[in-house]
Amino acid sequence: MHARRSREKSPQRPWKLALTAIVASTLVGGPAVPALAAPPPQAGVDRTFDVEVVSTRADLVSGGDALVRIGVPRNVPPHQVKVHLDGRNLTSQFRPIGDGRTLLGLVDDLALGDNTLQIRSNGNGQGRPTADVTLVNHPAQGPVFSGPHIPLFCTASGSPWNLGPVDENCHVAAPRVTYQYRTTAGSFAALPDGPLPGNVATTTTIDGRTVPYVVRIERGTINRAVYEIALLHQPGTALPDPWTATDGWNERLVYTFGGACGIGYTQATSTGGVLDHGLLSRGYAVASSTFNVFANNCNDVTSAETAMMVKEHFIETYGVPAFTMGWGGSAGTMQQLLISNAYPGIIDGVIGQIGYPDERSTTVSGHECRFISQAASAAGLSTAQHTAVTGFASPNTCFGYQFFDGVDWPANCPSHVPAAQRYHPVTNPTGLRCAMADFISNVYGVDPATGFGRPIIPDTVGVQYGLQTLQAGTITPEQFVRLNEGIGGLDVQGNRTPQRTSADVDAIKVAYETGRVNQFDGGLRWTPIIETRGYTDPSGDFHDRFRSWTMRERIVAANGNADNHISITAAPGAAANTASTLALEGMETWLTARTALAAAQPELDDVTLTRLSRPEGLADGCIAANGDRITEALTLDPAAQCNQLFPLHRNPRVVAGGPTTSAVLKCQLTPLNRESYGVSFTDEQWQRLQAVFPGGVCDWSKPGVGQVPLADTWIRWSPEPQVRPVLPVTVTVQARCIAGRAYVAVQARNDHVAPVDIALETAYGERSFAGVAPGGNAFQQFATRVVALPTGTATVRVTGSLDGEAVTTAVIRGHAAVDCAV
Repeated sequence: MHARRSREKSPQRPWKLALTAIVASTLVGGPAVPALAAPPPQAGVDRTFDVEVVSTRADLVSGGDALVRIGVPRNVPPHQVKVHLDGRNLTSQFRPIGDGRTLLGLVDDLALGDNTLQIRSNGNGQGRPTADVTLVNHPAQGPVFSGPHIPLFCTASGSPWNLGPVDENCHVAAPRVTYQYRTTAGSFAALPDGPLPGNVATTTTIDGRTVPYVVRIERGTINRAVYEIALLHQPGTALPDPWTATDGWNERLVYTFGGACGIGYTQATSTGGVLDHGLLSRGYAVASSTFNVFANNCNDVTSAETAMMVKEHFIETYGVPAFTMGWGGSAGTMQQLLISNAYPGIIDGVIGQIGYPDERSTTVSGHECRFISQAASAAGLSTAQHTAVTGFASPNTCFGYQFFDGVDWPANCPSHVPAAQRYHPVTNPTGLRCAMADFISNVYGVDPATGFGRPIIPDTVGVQYGLQTLQAGTITPEQFVRLNEGIGGLDVQGNRTPQRTSADVDAIKVAYETGRVNQFDGGLRWTPIIETRGYTDPSGDFHDRFRSWTMRERIVAANGNADNHISITAAPGAAANTASTLALEGMETWLTARTALAAAQPELDDVTLTRLSRPEGLADGCIAANGDRITEALTLDPAAQCNQLFPLHRNPRVVAGGPTTSAVLKCQLTPLNRESYGVSFTDEQWQRLQAVFPGGVCDWSKPGVGQVPLADTWIRWSPEPQVRPVLPVTVTVQARCIAGRAYVAVQARNDHVAPVDIALETAYGERSFAGVAPGGNAFQQFATRVVALPTGTATVRVTGSLDGEAVTTAVIRGHAAVDCAV
């Protein structure tokens, strides 16, 4: 058994509190509850209690517990400090640490909502201080700041978790602990009961302690997700706790995040992974949860909330880490960046691999690849021309990106959602919609007319696909016109439309101001970032290197420099593994220095702390296949050494003339100018181009529509679902045959108590009816001019007055296919 070490006062800074911004009708705000008691006027005199909630923010406590540190002033003997929670005496739960003038205690049994923690000192000394701190407690199942719960299919009771029965929130009664050990052959195995097996390896942690390589894994449920925590610990020996340390844990936490992107509605069966040899062998504790894997839960707000809550539980159980590093590739990097920008302090440093800046501006490439691919053949593009229009290194890259856009198809539900519960416009119009806009509708908002989530992508209005290839002579003017004639768009049902479609401008604005489109203008102004990329562009991998540049350009645009961002590209294989190791060691050094500097010079701001503590020699560059490392600033210059080895490519929107930040979701428009192209269009081609762009083309010199700065960090949403007023209407849509031709018949009955205006809309025409009386009908048969009609939808918009408010309700109903030749 290894001796326990007394834990000194945590060197980390207290959680910084920010005001909650009111940025949309779905948000709730108000000042955050302060974690520190206000000092008296006499500056420089140690006469106040320094009270710090070290497990989380004082206003975001969850699960009924909070770890609190009390700094005792010199005019109070520590043994005379008394602590009460709403009248309950908790003094015995506070124990001295460090120099004895600091008390640390777990405040338990918090009621939901506000709780008052009172710190008093008995005795008759003059000027004895007092302090009152409000702790705001939230349920262990959440939500804390993410908004109303969505439907969830529980998995904790089944394989692979097997954690026992679950309640209505998918929570189990208690966590379970298992053990693995590292064998001398270099693999993990289940630890048997009894003495340690003879083939148990040992490992030496980064602080020089050699211990048996035995791993304790705790699994339970928090925020409706399954979490995992792993750290070195031998059964039968003392665990670390908030007051004492053990030799196995190096007092640093790594939080892991998983990739992909899925509309899950599931508790899921995988986390970001905690049984990681590269991390555990160095003594790091590792934590993650199922909601921190974007394949399970492509929602960075609930990912942030869950990481915060799991980390809170970790601190209350094992102690305060010196710092927390993020770890994860692809969308695992994406989550780290989004969380660090919008919810700074959950992780202190980002270590990412093959990542992206955010989900929405990346998924745009998936939609645009599909639009271009479907239009390329009719435009007469060769494979080489098609690839040039996309901007990627390989035609396979655009094929890969098309796996992204399925998250915007409402009927594209994963297999664990029962068929009877899935949305279908014909058979189940009130079913569960599996589109991103609906999955995160608490953030983007709900269309008050349809009740569907408001989509922020894709928007194709004004985008001239292939513009740079036209100007370079790679495609002809006729191919350019035909390509753009065939682009089309996507409707709210996820259906391709021949006309270009516009995203919801209000939702786009919310996406920018709440941080869903990452402009690196929140916590990423100071959070250290080291991102590495094994270079696979020529193979058609959609983890293309250009995404590193989009991160860099956004950072510089927001902050004027990139002092907190390191980007390293490497050849795939061993060189990429070397880059990941360099990133881990570099971040460890960076955050260790930053923590020490913060303790020594608490007056320094966060940006300065990060800049001054960045290790010398930690810089941009690349690693060749032979292991040679080149130190060189990240740049677009093709003559740069790293760009010679690992060329940067582009994406469809950049080839369309868009900014290399790839941060504009919807462009502002400018009139068509025939002279600006540098090529000659025939009059007929120019007329066709004007028909494609009746409102003009993108003016990329201007910010995007709705592109505003981040409104604030630590934004929260109301826990109550939005309630929308709805006008009652009964809608029927039917495809029918008349004289061998297909028609779409649409009928809407006014079930309201007052007259309403009704508009019937189909792909084959529209008709409006004014002042339809209560009980009256609006009806129209729309001729399609075809014999066989596929499945489709019709939209009925009803406008009237409800409780003195003007309301529009849209009802979308589907119709079956019909073949009038049969």
